[in-house]
Amino acid sequence: MKTLSRIVLMAEMHGRDLIRRHVAIGLLIALPLSFYLASAGDDVHAPVTGGIGMSFAVSGAALFSIMSARAVDQRLVLAGYRPVELLLGRVGFLGPLALSIAAGFAVLMSRMSHPVRIWVVVLGLAAVALQAVPFGLAIGAAVPHELEGTLALIGVIGVQLASHSNSAATKVLPFYGPRRLIEAGLVDHGALLVPGLVTAAYGTALLIVARVLIARRVTVRRHEPMN
Repeated sequence: MKTLSRIVLMAEMHGRDLIRRHVAIGLLIALPLSFYLASAGDDVHAPVTGGIGMSFAVSGAALFSIMSARAVDQRLVLAGYRPVELLLGRVGFLGPLALSIAAGFAVLMSRMSHPVRIWVVVLGLAAVALQAVPFGLAIGAAVPHELEGTLALIGVIGVQLASHSNSAATKVLPFYGPRRLIEAGLVDHGALLVPGLVTAAYGTALLIVARVLIARRVTVRRHEPMN
């Protein structure tokens, strides 16, 4: 019960921090939204562009969440919090936030793009959103500053958008599975199980990487007292 209350407290704390950054979050959402709107009229694959681009908004929010609280995380660990509680607290807020952003994109795409299987597109958008949370947390825990983290997000997502869905490059990137799900929703047939399993496996791996990197950054090294 104590662990659960700590996770809820962490989720609330990071939620308040991100709400104070509402202008930055709004700009993060506006960027992929503009990509989608620019191509929605004459490109049947616009949902793919908008959906994968949406990952920048979610992963950017995750990046800001972890970057802005490094000093606080260290103090929380000194107070008895565990690194996994810090991670799950962030996921507890960022997960619902990501799904709400995905829901907004899904409503817009259903009105403007009219995909053949909208429910599959919605599934793909949800997969993008949930995958972007551990991706942003892992990047945030790996790099020293927000600038490097933002450039890493732009690089990975940019390559994912620019690469063909069957290319070797895109298959090793984190949003390959969600991309295949969105693409399956644009036609009347398409595999769902394999992309779903790939997404789950990649997301789990990213969470583990984020957990390890966060633990390394906040671990308190205790030394024996000098005689």
